[in-house]
Amino acid sequence: MLRILLPVGLLVPAIIYFGGFLSPGYSRDVERPVADVMNTLEGLDVRKEPGSPGTDPSRSGGVTPNFKLEREPGKMTWMIMAGDKVATRMIATLEPLKDGAATRIRASVERGDAPDDIVSPAFRSEKIILGLFAAALETQINKLTLGWGPQCDKLMEEFVQGGPARSDDRSTLGSAIGATAGNIMRIGAFDTKLRSAGCDPAQRPQNAPMAVSDTMGPATTQDGASRRDEVQFEPGKPMIDPTVH
Repeated sequence: MLRILLPVGLLVPAIIYFGGFLSPGYSRDVERPVADVMNTLEGLDVRKEPGSPGTDPSRSGGVTPNFKLEREPGKMTWMIMAGDKVATRMIATLEPLKDGAATRIRASVERGDAPDDIVSPAFRSEKIILGLFAAALETQINKLTLGWGPQCDKLMEEFVQGGPARSDDRSTLGSAIGATAGNIMRIGAFDTKLRSAGCDPAQRPQNAPMAVSDTMGPATTQDGASRRDEVQFEPGKPMIDPTVH
């Protein structure tokens, strides 16, 4: 059985990632000039997103993808190359707003001419790569617009002390699913609260002191046995632990 891990800061990118399957595109307004946004986006790298896509040559016929960035006024294009062919193009267009004080970012992707057998699975589907691209854009934009300070530590402590949403009865699949949904909603609401306060969980120092533990231990059954089929809040760890069966 899988144990699901939901660190704050990974839930929203995950929602954005899966949103790539539901939406034809991505857009976000940022309270920064186009030049600042473009400079920040130069650090974008989808290989750093969950799953490290494109880093295993065995998944793409032994071909390691190369990444090229083309920059022009109001537009940035990342080309994922498979040899001399284009696997996918990831395109961000940047439109100035508020007399240049803000920027609207729109993202789209285009499948290239590289055959599937030399392209990493994540880069074969426009829907999958759009989700990865959107998550990577969020990562970079948050570095520009958010941060981490004492007020963020306080919010984090309040959240951890509050404990996870729990169900009185997890003896059935339905009640376990309900409890998991409750945890997801609670963490999602907290993530929104953090960002509204200018806090980016990804920028929290790994050694930041807290008055309480960063983790919420697994629930136990009435006989004291530990249960592992529920959401665990463990900041900085993957959302899904595939090693637990």
